[in-house]
Amino acid sequence: MSVEIVPLNESLVPYVKSLIAGYINSSSNGVNELESTSKQLEECEEILNRFLRNNKSHCYVAKFEHEYVGFIVLSWSFSISKGHPVLRIDALYSSPKHRNKGVGRKLMQYALDIAIENKASRLQLETDDDNAPTRNLYNNLGFKLIPGKGVYMAFL
Repeated sequence: MSVEIVPLNESLVPYVKSLIAGYINSSSNGVNELESTSKQLEECEEILNRFLRNNKSHCYVAKFEHEYVGFIVLSWSFSISKGHPVLRIDALYSSPKHRNKGVGRKLMQYALDIAIENKASRLQLETDDDNAPTRNLYNNLGFKLIPGKGVYMAFL
């Protein structure tokens, strides 16, 4: 499968909004990933437009032939202890019909290449405990689970 990775831009929003809906519906909220209402697609288009205006993160989209089949969202921070940037994967998604075909691996490799090119001290991510398929992908790409690290969030 020959997948091309392209940066998200305004012209791609109409084609990518269904991927955002799939990502939102793929969480454990009981909604079928393949079912998106027109209202939800409108909301996803608004989310993407706000994302593009924000300029704090980057989204890259996987394209296979003439279809957009996945995306990865990346953001930068800095490691004071290492003295180098840190690249963080905030979201990774591939459409259900394109899973297990290398889309996620291609997106992850793209992120690894960006991290190396920018001399990042690490590429880091979080995933749900029950997300075995992506945990296998991360392990196969050399990622290590850091024991004893908890995730804390303040919801505002």
